[in-house]
Amino acid sequence: MSDGSRKRSPTPKAMVETVAASAAPTPALGLSAAWPTSGGAGVELMALARLLAVLDATPRMAAAAEALGLSYRSAWGRLVDAERALGVTLVERVKGHGSRLTPRGRELLAAVRRFEGAAGASLHEPLARLGAAVAGLTAVSAPLALRLAASHDLLLQRCIAEREAIGLTLHFTGSEIALDALANGACELAGFHRPVAAGSQAAVRPRIAGAGFVVPLARRDQGLIVAKGNPLRIREVVDLARPGIRFVNRQRGAATRDWLDRLLRDARIDAQRIVGYEIEEASHLSVAASVAAGDADAGFGLRAAALRFGLDFVPIGTETYWLAGLDGLDREPRVRSLIAAVRRFAAETPGYGPAVQPRRKKPSRQATD
Repeated sequence: MSDGSRKRSPTPKAMVETVAASAAPTPALGLSAAWPTSGGAGVELMALARLLAVLDATPRMAAAAEALGLSYRSAWGRLVDAERALGVTLVERVKGHGSRLTPRGRELLAAVRRFEGAAGASLHEPLARLGAAVAGLTAVSAPLALRLAASHDLLLQRCIAEREAIGLTLHFTGSEIALDALANGACELAGFHRPVAAGSQAAVRPRIAGAGFVVPLARRDQGLIVAKGNPLRIREVVDLARPGIRFVNRQRGAATRDWLDRLLRDARIDAQRIVGYEIEEASHLSVAASVAAGDADAGFGLRAAALRFGLDFVPIGTETYWLAGLDGLDREPRVRSLIAAVRRFAAETPGYGPAVQPRRKKPSRQATD
């Protein structure tokens, strides 16, 4: 794979952004095909094909697992179990380039796609009627899911995966895009983060257009994610412009990228001098995965993401992760459960910490007659 081919295509980026939906979904019915094997364990071909398709688009297992709402270990386990059951190698690892489908893997993916096309065409009407019936059963009792647009965060992702917060759909995007969605009525909740000023003990509660409440969820450590042992001795953002240093960036619209750009401007570093500045990843975990795979020497992201991959971390600053929402939703049980779960996880997760509650401004004294 050439350096130019490392740019992300729209398809995998879109896959990564929509992470999970839990409870009260719109009923959607589809096909499933299990293939029996001689060992007695069946292979769920549809789920396997989805994993192969994402790997074919973005050859990193960490990004593929995230796109499908799986843990890195679960994704590899699903693949290894299928290969063992079928007796063929579907994916091979290529040093420095992640994973790629073998010829057998491509044949299986193509076969499943042909099956889906043929079966979907013949069963379209029966599935539609069955889906309408299921929707009628749940329409009265199931409340509509609250839509949460949020900057990528490991704890939010964990809350959804472990069903600590139900009745929500989570869509990861940039902070400013999430806030625009809240202001425009495209979602009911928005997650975003802002740096804490150096030397400040408490965050300043931001004013958010369209928000009835804004509450802090957690404190996060941001900095440079580097290889174990930091062999290139990367100590600060100016080192990113050194010859031979390969960088991996966050996507445009991400607050993490905006923070890095401010640091570069303050240091009078032209971003065009940084090799890999134009290479974008849609999450902190994807940035860390790129460094872990040897595709980059450094990335700007969370300490918690670096620790997840056993990497080293150069601290740059601290930020507060906030939740904003429509008026009254902070009293809604689903939102209260989400807030409580994130704060609990923050207290026990390295790289995070409890957010310092903003101080209320004292009312100004007015002169009286």
